[in-house]
Amino acid sequence: SHDDQFCSTWGNYHFKTFDGDFFQLPFTCNYILASQCKGSYEDFDIQLQRQEIHGVITIKTVTMKLEGIVVELANTSIKVDDKLVTLPFSQAGISIERSASYVKIQAKLGLVIMWNQEDSLWVELDAKFKNQTCGLCGDFNGVQIYDEFIRAGDSVTPEDYGEVWKVNGPTENCEEISTATKTCADQVCENGFKDLCKNLLSGPAFLSCQNLIDTDSFIKACAKDLCHCKSNSTSCLCSTISEYSRQCAHTGGKPQQWKTTQLCARTCPFNMEYKECGSPCTDTCSNPHRSQMCEDHCIDGCFCPPGTVFDDITQSGCVAVHQCSCLHNGKPYKPGETYSRACHECTCTKGEWSCKDLNCPGICSILGGSHISTYDDKTYTFHGDCSYVLSKETNGTFTVLGDLVKCEKSDKSTCLSNGLVVIWNKKTTLMIKLSSTFKVSEQIYR
Repeated sequence: SHDDQFCSTWGNYHFKTFDGDFFQLPFTCNYILASQCKGSYEDFDIQLQRQEIHGVITIKTVTMKLEGIVVELANTSIKVDDKLVTLPFSQAGISIERSASYVKIQAKLGLVIMWNQEDSLWVELDAKFKNQTCGLCGDFNGVQIYDEFIRAGDSVTPEDYGEVWKVNGPTENCEEISTATKTCADQVCENGFKDLCKNLLSGPAFLSCQNLIDTDSFIKACAKDLCHCKSNSTSCLCSTISEYSRQCAHTGGKPQQWKTTQLCARTCPFNMEYKECGSPCTDTCSNPHRSQMCEDHCIDGCFCPPGTVFDDITQSGCVAVHQCSCLHNGKPYKPGETYSRACHECTCTKGEWSCKDLNCPGICSILGGSHISTYDDKTYTFHGDCSYVLSKETNGTFTVLGDLVKCEKSDKSTCLSNGLVVIWNKKTTLMIKLSSTFKVSEQIYR
C-alpha cells in the first residue's frame, strides 16, 4: 500500500494529509496544497483554489511549478508555461494525459497528480520527499496531528492551519463559505447520520476496502456532509463515498458498483459505461492492447464495454477492433479504405495499415536544380556545387552523374549544369545535354 504517500482533497472542502489527518477548510481561497520546502531546491509547488456556484463546490484552478515548469489546470483549459496545450502532452520530464475521467500529471521527479475535472484531486509523492513538504497536505513525517494540528503542545484549528498556507494575490479576496444554518448541535446531528454512512461504506460494494483505509474518518466526513446539506437529497454524500472508493482502489482494493440511477447516478458519453474499478490504461484503436501492459491501480470512470476499444482516430466512441479507423498524414480512413503512394498500396485493417508493393517504376527527380525527390518519395532541398552521383545500381549496371552548380545570376540558387551523364555497364557513356542533344560514346545525336 502507498496510502501514506497520498494526499487528497474532495467535495465539501475535505482534505486528507499525507500522514492521514482529515479536516475541512470551507474557504475559496488559493492555498499551497503541497510543496517541497525543506530541501536545498524546491522541486515542486502545487496550489489549489475552489469555487462554489449555486451550491456546487468544484476545483477552480490548480497551479503547479514542477522543476521550473509551470502547469495550470482549469475547467476548460490546460496551460504549460502560459501556453495552451492539447493532450497527450510530454516535455522535459512532465507528461499530461487523460485517463478515464481524470487528467493525470506525472513528473519524473517523483510525483503523480490525478484530477477528476470536478471536485477531487490527489497527489502522490515518492518516499524520498518524506519530512520535506509543506502545505495543506502536511509535512509527510509519518505522524498524525504533529506538526499540523498540535504545535508546541497547543492545538491548531483547521482555519488557523489553513491561514498559514493561504497565497491570495494582493487584490484578491476570499470569503468563508457558510456550511448552511445548523438546525441541531453539530455532534448530535452528525451522530444521527453515522449509521447511514456506516451502512453504505461497509456494504457489499466495499468489502475489499475494509482494513485498507481509515473507514471511520470517512464515516465522519460523510455524516458532516449530510448534516450540513442544503438539500433533502442524498447527493450530498456522493463526493465522500466516491473518494472512499477512489482511495480504496489506490491501496489495492477492488470496489464494486455502488452507484445506481437513484444514488449518485453517473452518465457517460458515446456508448461508454461507468465502472467503479476499471483499467486506467485505455485500449484504443491506436493501441488496442495497452491495458494488458498496465500496472497502475484501477480507477473509476467511463470505459468501453468488453470486446471494444475507444476509436481515438475519429473520437467517435467504442468500436470492435475490426471497425477501427486508421490515420495517414493526419487524415482518417475507414476500415477497408486504401491509399497508394510510392509504389505501394495500403489498406486500413483493424486499425492498422496492411501494405503491399505495386509493380511500378521508381522515379527520382530534380526540380529547379535543388529540389530533390527520391525513389521512396522523400523530398529535400540541396544546394551543391560539384559533380554528384544521382543514382547508381549496386552491381555497377548503370551510374547517373549530374553537375549541380550555382546559377549564373544568383549566389543562392542551384542549377543542373551541362545535363546528365549515364554510364552503362561501365563502358557505354550516354550524355544528355540541356540543348536536347545527346552523345553516345562520343557520337552526337539530336
